[in-house]
Amino acid sequence: MSHSSLDLAAYTARIGYHGPLTHSLATLVGLHRSQAFSIPFENLDIHLNRPISLDPASLTQKLIQERRGGYCYELNGLFRLVLQQLGFTVTPLVGRNLLAGYPLRPRAHQVLLVEVAGEPWLADLGFGANGLIEPISLVAGPEHQQFFDRYRLHAAPQHNFHLQLHLLGEWQSLYTFTLDEAQPSDFQMMNFYYSQSPDSPFRKQRITTLAAPDCRLSLVDRELKIRRPDGTVSITALADAEAYEQALAHRFGIRLPAALAI
Repeated sequence: MSHSSLDLAAYTARIGYHGPLTHSLATLVGLHRSQAFSIPFENLDIHLNRPISLDPASLTQKLIQERRGGYCYELNGLFRLVLQQLGFTVTPLVGRNLLAGYPLRPRAHQVLLVEVAGEPWLADLGFGANGLIEPISLVAGPEHQQFFDRYRLHAAPQHNFHLQLHLLGEWQSLYTFTLDEAQPSDFQMMNFYYSQSPDSPFRKQRITTLAAPDCRLSLVDRELKIRRPDGTVSITALADAEAYEQALAHRFGIRLPAALAI
């Protein structure tokens, strides 16, 4: 499947985007924001023992046709296909999750570097409950208010950048990344480990998250969390598999192809 055969109309309908499809910053920001609000981060296929494939046909089938979500390789993989079709230069990079603390996780988070009018922008739709809603310019220092969250890039040693989120009164580093271009083979290896290894954090928890203009939703196993603009977090324990399925459908728009053992 070539880039040219991606159905842009189906994609824009999936994310509810009605803006321009030009090679412009407005298009990049608008598409990123619309996908962030529409396609959830989720790792549920791992718990259904379904393989996670990163080829274009599989990404479009799952995320667009089946109206499912995915994790970073899928969400950013689809976004990259869309941007490339629109003529953007997109370089995949690899980050290391810092929010999970020590021991540090392997370098395995996919992010995208997108060039607009000669300027580099960080795009990332795959970091779950704390991730970017809009891309940010690749410049350390400036703060970026995105709805009720605030982000910045921090220049770290050894050619690293840290993406930071202002949370609970302080700047927290979400992940670190360098500007070394990654290859599809890198992500094939990472995807295999994260979807198949018993040591993978994604095999230990069922995770679904979605951003909205006025809240951040996350469903981890049977615990539904809603983080609001004032910093408060409400937590609801879902009683059973039926309540879980209802939350998936009503909060995240996900209907699974098979029942999940919860």
